[in-house]
Amino acid sequence: MAKKEDPLLGCIPRPEQRPSPYVATPTASFVGSFIGLGGLVVIQWALRKLDYFPDPLLAIGSFAALATLLYAAPAAPLGKPYNMFYGHFLSIVVAIVLHKLGELAALPNGLLLALTPSLAIAVMVHQKVPHPPAAACAFIFEAYANEHEQRLGGIAYLLAPGLIGCAYMLAVQAVVHYGADALYAYVQKREAERAQGDNQDML
Repeated sequence: MAKKEDPLLGCIPRPEQRPSPYVATPTASFVGSFIGLGGLVVIQWALRKLDYFPDPLLAIGSFAALATLLYAAPAAPLGKPYNMFYGHFLSIVVAIVLHKLGELAALPNGLLLALTPSLAIAVMVHQKVPHPPAAACAFIFEAYANEHEQRLGGIAYLLAPGLIGCAYMLAVQAVVHYGADALYAYVQKREAERAQGDNQDML
């Protein structure tokens, strides 16, 4: 049943609807993604210049999916910080354990590629923290496990790109939201001052 519009209220001019600073706009999504992903690329490049980090892995594909959640859909339940950190922790631990078991049992790589993200997703659902980029992060670990040195038995991957990368991307989201909020407040203040000046001119 269609809701009837009040004829009186319908005649009252309503203020123009403005997007909330926390609702992603194309500009904010681009700026956040560019700073987040670009920063990871720069940090990875800088770490490769150090002897202690000859083969760092920070700019991975799953962070593009994470950028979509954080900067294009910041209100999405799956992108909550708790889901992000706990989901990555669980998924990477699953990936590390399965990779070690796969080496001991001589399991085919193709089986591990399918099994790792599948089990990571199941564990996240069981813990009620589903997070799509975390499953992708686990898949990437298994896909490139034999091409990159696994420091500390794979635990280094849990720290970076895992948790450290997530913390950096979340910090960028906070900065972008703060900037959008400040800009929004500035525009509102200027328009209020302009409207007040127009009213004084009319008097």
